[in-house]
Amino acid sequence: MTRQPDFRTTPPTSRVPPWQHLALAACALVALAAAVQAYATRDEARGAARRLAEVSREVDAARARLQALEARARVAGAGVLSPADVPPALVVAEVASVLPDDVRLERLAIDYRRGGTLELLVVARDAAAWDRLLQRLEKAPRIREVELGPEARAAEVRSLVRARWAAGSR
Repeated sequence: MTRQPDFRTTPPTSRVPPWQHLALAACALVALAAAVQAYATRDEARGAARRLAEVSREVDAARARLQALEARARVAGAGVLSPADVPPALVVAEVASVLPDDVRLERLAIDYRRGGTLELLVVARDAAAWDRLLQRLEKAPRIREVELGPEARAAEVRSLVRARWAAGSR
């Protein structure tokens, strides 16, 4: 049997199984979903980049504010001592070591915020004891800037003395 030539003008049609049409439609649907997802992700990336730039500006502003506050704190706190640096017991011991026997300390106040300012309310038995106290305070290695307050001289000398604690001295 020999084949006869086919002289039809219409091209031969091949039948595509229906499952291939469904597969092609599914692939097109997946490709469309991927394109939509990529577009949405790109918008999210732009939004994240904008938010990152905004947060970076906020961080830079906060960092500048922190540096300014630290500089102010250094200037304001240059003379500030803390009880950890200079325990009150150390100050009391130093003041007690300079008191002559005939001088009594009635009150001692330590102001750490003002660089260790001391206020001593003292009572001396007589003027000679008062003078000895002042000499010892002036010579004390950790007590500086001794200033005398008002005095009451009756039988005893009662006065307020202000001084500054010199933390670095020994």
